[in-house]
Amino acid sequence: LAEAFPATLLQPLDRAEAERIAGVALAGGGLFYPDAGWAHPPALCRWMIERPGIELRRHQQPLQLRRENEQWLAFDGERLLAQAPVVVLAGAAEAAQFDQSAWLPLKRIRGQITGLPATERSTALQTVLCAKGYVAPPRDGQHTLGASFNFEQTDPAPSEAEHRSNLEMLQEISPDLYQRLQADTGATAKLVGRVAMRCTSPDYLPIIGPLADAHAFAEAYAALAKDARQVPETPCPWLDGLYVNTAHGSRGMITTPLSGELLAAWIDGEPLPLPRAIAEACHPSRFLLRKLIRGS
Repeated sequence: LAEAFPATLLQPLDRAEAERIAGVALAGGGLFYPDAGWAHPPALCRWMIERPGIELRRHQQPLQLRRENEQWLAFDGERLLAQAPVVVLAGAAEAAQFDQSAWLPLKRIRGQITGLPATERSTALQTVLCAKGYVAPPRDGQHTLGASFNFEQTDPAPSEAEHRSNLEMLQEISPDLYQRLQADTGATAKLVGRVAMRCTSPDYLPIIGPLADAHAFAEAYAALAKDARQVPETPCPWLDGLYVNTAHGSRGMITTPLSGELLAAWIDGEPLPLPRAIAEACHPSRFLLRKLIRGS
């Protein structure tokens, strides 16, 4: 399969070549993306909010959205926080906290990363290694590895069990690097880590696009529950100016830049930046339509 892609994008490597590029032993060889890189998310976010036209407002928690005079008003109780003709809900699973978006089928998946102090021998790692998880070269004297997938818990505190799971994953990726880091699954109490919640959808595709009024949608297209082959002519009951961009799972660093372009196209009525079939597969209304047709 890898041979179907140009070598500038993807290169299959035998063991010797993979180890030469990675700097550590890799028993199974691998696939190499020559132009790939890795980013420090906080630094990237700081860079993005410094762009022209962006204003960051900290420590504000909108609890309610109201539409008045072609403007969306964001309230915290009775206190007006902001208003604008267009609103994009992009707060991961919290995007479903408003009356207008409460029908979005969002779920949280806990993920924990583990930080391991670099050793003199572990600094030989020259590139990010990805398999079931990932381990990165050292930054500020520390390797980052992870991340766990926990579908059952939402506790925000790091756990020793998931540190242990991450270390076991590291051992599978490269026993050599595991030894170089002097990693011991029995010595997890002093490890540092961070927990965050991924946001996903039932079909594991992002949710990007304009929001419809769920109740009005069900009424307008009720006939589809009896015959899904119909093509109703009723206009969709959009919530004008309200959009959503969420459920990017663990791939948001890659998918959100393109989703921003897609949203801009929806908002401005421009040609879509990707095939319509993909845009429709990510459209919020797919869940309203499935509920009508499947009855659940």
